[in-house]
Amino acid sequence: MGDDKAVLLLSGGIDSTVSLYWAMKRGWDVRPLTFHYFRRPAQEIAATRRILISSGVGNAREIDLPFLREVDDFDANGLENPALKQSPEGYIPARNMVFYALAAYEAEPLGARWVIGGHNGSDPEAFPDASPKFFNFFNSMYRLGLWSYPRTPVQILLPLSGKSKVEVVKLGLELKVPLELTWSCYWDREKHCGTCASCTERREAFAALGIDDPMEYEK
Repeated sequence: MGDDKAVLLLSGGIDSTVSLYWAMKRGWDVRPLTFHYFRRPAQEIAATRRILISSGVGNAREIDLPFLREVDDFDANGLENPALKQSPEGYIPARNMVFYALAAYEAEPLGARWVIGGHNGSDPEAFPDASPKFFNFFNSMYRLGLWSYPRTPVQILLPLSGKSKVEVVKLGLELKVPLELTWSCYWDREKHCGTCASCTERREAFAALGIDDPMEYEK
């Protein structure tokens, strides 16, 4: 059984990159998985590929999901559910249901023991499909839905669960993660915008640690 095999969801951001280095430190056979959804920032894709080269991890799998859209993209063409107008910036309906179902599809043929996600402790505050409770239920779905589960069980593992962004950045520094290669901004620009929710969280984390953020921001 592949106790050391892990499918890891890699986005190019700080959290998933720190999770990658966390798994590498354990000597696991990491198989990165990244998804290209509608209007995914090209800078994020470039960051993902930079990180793979820097880490030396091969066997990356890229899956195109052109139908997967943020609420803002639906809103441009008429959003029929008015309740979603109050959803947080960057919200994609049922995103993690789709992502982790596909991760199971990748993991079962490999006999992988783990599916690793880089969700930190603050993610559930905005996104209900990033909470520990959600993933506990999803692990039950793996157990019920994967034919080979009794012989080769696979489980979602969240190494950053409960950690603040400050703690994640601190762990990244301890693991010597190349944080300068990551991309955090929601938007596809030459530089980080510095004002979106993700940029703000990143900047505040570096400031709280009293260290310089290696990323360049728009003025």
